[in-house]
Amino acid sequence: MSTTTPTFASTDEMYGIVTPYLQSLTTDDVVGPKFVAANTSFRVQYTNPDGCFLLDATHNPAVLTTGEAAQTGAAEVALTMSADDGHKFWLGDLNLPIALARRKLKIDGPVTKLFGLLPALQPAYAKYKEHLAAIGRPELL
Repeated sequence: MSTTTPTFASTDEMYGIVTPYLQSLTTDDVVGPKFVAANTSFRVQYTNPDGCFLLDATHNPAVLTTGEAAQTGAAEVALTMSADDGHKFWLGDLNLPIALARRKLKIDGPVTKLFGLLPALQPAYAKYKEHLAAIGRPELL
């Protein structure tokens, strides 16, 4: 049986990579307004390693909160997934319907609100790849 190494070695590493990426999306000329147009808030809880991100797109620009504060903040939609699946998601390599069916992704709240974010995702995927290259982490691509 083969085991795979987690994408992120620690919670600190995950926050160090994902937080600046998500923060950049809130002020991006293309993605930022699409988040705001969705007019929702969502929390993403990662496991292995553990971490939490809250994006409140009811503000312009959207407001990103991380860590403990993200766990207690109000969110219309809450997603739970492994950090590896979160990484695959931002690469554009995680098929949402299949992940839901296989219970790799759990969603609490109105799924229609999550679909409102879909217009922002396509350009966000490319930006994640650009971010990983820019921070010198091509092995994560």
